[in-house]
Amino acid sequence: MKQQAFVSEILVDFTTKCYGSGQSDDLRGMVRKLLIDKIGLTIAGAKFPWSEGSYRATTAFPAQGRSTVIYFGDLLSPEQAAFINASSGNAQDFDDTNIAIKIHAGGVVIPVALAVGESERRSPDQIARALVLGIEVMTRLGAGIPNSHLRGFHTPDVVGPFGAGIATGLLLGLDKAQMMNMMGICGSFSGGVEEYTRSGGTVKRNLPGIAAIAGIRAAYLAKEGITGPLSIIEGDHGICRSFDDGAAVDLVTAKLGEEWLVLETSFKKYNCCYAIQAALEAFLFACHDNGVKPEDIESVKVGASKFVCDHVGSIKEPRVLIEAQFSLSFMLAVALYDGPPAEYDVTDETCKRKELVALSNKVTHYVDDVAQREANDNMGAVVTVRVTSGQEYQKRVRYPKGTSQNPMTEEDLEEKFRANLGPVVSTDRIATLLDTIRNYYALPGIGTLMALTGREGPS
Repeated sequence: MKQQAFVSEILVDFTTKCYGSGQSDDLRGMVRKLLIDKIGLTIAGAKFPWSEGSYRATTAFPAQGRSTVIYFGDLLSPEQAAFINASSGNAQDFDDTNIAIKIHAGGVVIPVALAVGESERRSPDQIARALVLGIEVMTRLGAGIPNSHLRGFHTPDVVGPFGAGIATGLLLGLDKAQMMNMMGICGSFSGGVEEYTRSGGTVKRNLPGIAAIAGIRAAYLAKEGITGPLSIIEGDHGICRSFDDGAAVDLVTAKLGEEWLVLETSFKKYNCCYAIQAALEAFLFACHDNGVKPEDIESVKVGASKFVCDHVGSIKEPRVLIEAQFSLSFMLAVALYDGPPAEYDVTDETCKRKELVALSNKVTHYVDDVAQREANDNMGAVVTVRVTSGQEYQKRVRYPKGTSQNPMTEEDLEEKFRANLGPVVSTDRIATLLDTIRNYYALPGIGTLMALTGREGPS
């Protein structure tokens, strides 16, 4: 009797085969959207203090190479460039995600594919294929551990090394045995917890970079003959049973090649945790449609899934920006007073505003039966606003703008790109960058794009 294939082998066979094939128009369109969003966020994010700190900490011991550090311009090793770029790209909470699986795959895999691809002098098309396949594998592995968040684990850091490792291994040209060993090694790098949702910490900005380093290192170790457990996904002590109960392992390979989970990627219209965005839209609809002003509000009740309540319901009075972005109640207050938050709109100082704290304390949350029942499909919420006259206004939003069911178009993402880069990049450079990404598949080499990502003028 033939032994059943390991899950890692199924994924390696699939990605290797696809890497040698062409990409559909849908996948090419998604690549452009991912690059517009992530490159814009990385350039804009590089000037925040935590990004500058990550850059300085890394370049204190520079490893010279051929991979571009976005904005700063250094040429470093793939590991160092990917870590800095992934950290800058996560400088705010404005990056891509997958609603059902609760993962930020592009934040890990895009910096890796760009850094390794540039270092190995791979073509833009090869980099795009590796990027898509790394995201696909990372997302599918996230589907295999659906309850990891409730256990306190940060899913992108549990499965991020695998996505980064797949992209790196493909770009390095690893053979099947090396790729399978890379997967096994990635499991030893898996981890990361979400205590930042309770008491903050700017290390949250570095989490995609940590996963990026892990995947790159795993691929290079496998290339040099280091081996890993082949049953790393489904085994008794593999990731699906260590970070969850193993019940969802079949989802990792379900309809593999028939359905592309990368095409379900969502983009953020608002700069805050995605678990907040449906409630934010519902709250603004309820208030604006009925002429409700902040001073009119007696109470706000938010009904959402257990995950949403747990993930963004703990912090009422944030002290700093990172806490604010994971405070459901505070971000609703910000949105009503100042408008939906964008790249530069919320700072540590925002957290000190008494009117925002007062409104935040009027917001409560509960597990809503409908939202919980639909939790695997959306991150929806129902919001009930009670005003001082006793009148109540209610609105439910299942698919906020940016979800795959209510998508941001390429033009929407270009507008977000312009808004994010406007304060730090000239109008001409923004236009050139966007034109270059639009024509990504016709570029003579990835260096054409990377050369445009550096800072302008004196450093």
